[in-house]
Amino acid sequence: MRNTTSALLLMMLSAATAAQETGYITDKLFVPVRSGQGSEYRIVHRGIPTGTQLVVNEVNEETGYSNITTAGGTEGWILSRYIMQEVPAAIQLEELQAQNAVLMGDEDSLRSQLVELQRSEADMRASLEAAQTELSDSRNELVEVRRVSANALELDNNNRRLTEEMEVIKSRVEVLQADNMRLQAKADSDSFLNGALAVFLGVIITLLVRALWPQRKRSSGWA
Repeated sequence: MRNTTSALLLMMLSAATAAQETGYITDKLFVPVRSGQGSEYRIVHRGIPTGTQLVVNEVNEETGYSNITTAGGTEGWILSRYIMQEVPAAIQLEELQAQNAVLMGDEDSLRSQLVELQRSEADMRASLEAAQTELSDSRNELVEVRRVSANALELDNNNRRLTEEMEVIKSRVEVLQADNMRLQAKADSDSFLNGALAVFLGVIITLLVRALWPQRKRSSGWA
């Protein structure tokens, strides 16, 4: 009897595995935790919800129970079929939905940023067009200023040239006026001399005529 009991204990010990690995409760809503490996043992926890992370301390393949410890410190036995190595699909779905919500929020944020960037781009394009228009106007004004400046310079040069020519003409006019006055004075002098000469010649001719013309003798009856 003692040998049989020892053999049974050895078989149970050899079947039990000290796993110390992480597991998750399956998609079953609640899994009760018992004090021993069987439904007849006392329930130490009414039910662990789906997706709860556990530490698997020991797995008994014969009884189909595993010894677990929860994050809250609850320790006991649950059916091994309720433990899985991966996160349950429901939890994954919730996580995916949460991630999707985050992504949707990020998408909305990105769309808002995109709209803002497009608005900023439109403003920048409008500013660029305004700047280009202003630059074109400035270039046109510069061309006009250069043209006016060239005309002004040409007018100034012409004005200087005309001023110099007027000075030359004025000098020539003054010289001509001086020559005219000199010629007029000479003409007046010559006219005076000619008049005087004519008078002098008239007097000479008169005297000569009187001297050369024979005088009639006076009649003697007057004696």
